[in-house]
Parts: sequence; structure tokens; C-alpha cells
Amino acid sequence: MLIPRLLIYTASYVLVLSSLMVAGIEDYRSRLINDKYWIPAIAAVPLTIYLVVNDIIIESGYVINAMVGVILAASIYVGKFMGEADSIAVLLISIATPPPLMPNPVLLILNLPIISVLINSFIPTLALMLINVYTNVKNRRRCSDSSLIKLILLRCSSVESILKTPLAYSSPGSSLIRAGSDAESYVANLPKDSWIWMQYNYPYVFILAVSYVIYLVVGDIIANYALMHALVIPLIS
Repeated sequence: MLIPRLLIYTASYVLVLSSLMVAGIEDYRSRLINDKYWIPAIAAVPLTIYLVVNDIIIESGYVINAMVGVILAASIYVGKFMGEADSIAVLLISIATPPPLMPNPVLLILNLPIISVLINSFIPTLALMLINVYTNVKNRRRCSDSSLIKLILLRCSSVESILKTPLAYSSPGSSLIRAGSDAESYVANLPKDSWIWMQYNYPYVFILAVSYVIYLVVGDIIANYALMHALVIPLIS
């Protein structure tokens, strides 16, 4: 029964990953995600439930993971802290991804899917922030008052590009906590060839997709790195 179990594990991971990657690419391009992209991940839910039943350790890990994900997704949706697609992605990662096959409860908890993906998300987020700073440095002469804070927190963009993907931007004074975009109304009366500072709304589904790939490869990158240094390095030094 080992091979079918591994095949079902693989199928679950592939289904969730396919949804995240397609949705993530669309999120990066336009911040608009068609609900049909979530169908593969939804199909992985019964497979995952089938895998975790009758294994007390894995089942317990799944319950914890699902509870964390459901609470987090509900909080994001109700509080409008991110977009609706972001809350769906968090929910599906938590209920459609089986916990790793680890007999040790501590290792299992350290590598629960939703917690690991959220921790791993600092890597693509940092990468996008650095790209944003690079873009701002390159275009800083187009926008007035290019202070260090603006170079880091905002984006110097043309009105034309803002109108092409308005959901990717918000006015400089917009809330950093609640999701939303008032970009179109903010630049409505400005010439299309002008450049201004705008708040850049990061594509969080794209970030989650990249973080999920990292999870499939190394699990929780921080926890496992710390564990390796705590246990393995002393043995070989």
C-alpha cells in the first residue's frame, strides 16, 4: 500500500501547486484571479482527507493545520487585510495539503504546510521588495522627492502603467493594513505620460505560490535550517 499512498500524496501536492501557480501568475499580472483556477486544489481536499484518516499523528497535524488556516483565512476575509483570493489561497493550502510523512510529532508540527508556507513567504516578499527598490532607483529622476522612505515603501510609476493594472496600486496615503485600490480615481485627471509615487500592492497569491514550492522542496526553511544547525552541525564538527 506504500506506492498508492505516495502517489496520492504526490497528486495532492501537484493539484494544489497547479492552482497556486496559475492563480499566482494571474495575480502578478493583473491582481485578478478567476475562481476556476482553484478547482484543482479543491479536488485535492478529499484526497488529503483520505490520506490523513487512521493515522493519529498525521491526522492530528492535519487538524491543527486546517484550524490555523481556517481561522487565518476567515480573519483575512472579514478584516479585508488582503484580497479575497489571498484568503482562498490560505484556506486551500491548509485543507488541501497533507502534512508530511513524519513519525516525530515535533518535526511534523515544525513542517505543517500553512505555517511553513507563511514563514517561507519572507523569501519571495524580500525579493519583490528588492526588485521594487531597484525599479525606484532606476526611475527616481522621473518622480519628485525621491526620499529613502519612498524608495523602499512606494513605487515610482507612470500613470499609463497604473491605469493598465490599477489593482496593483493604491494612493500613497492608503491604508497599509486593509486591502484596496483607489488608483484609478487617484490618477484620473493626470496626464498618462506623467510619473508619480504610488503604494504598490504586492501579489500575495504569487508570493504564496513561490513559498509553496519552497515548502515542497525543503519544508519550513527557517525551522529546518535551525534544527540542522542545532543537531547535525555539532555531530560533524
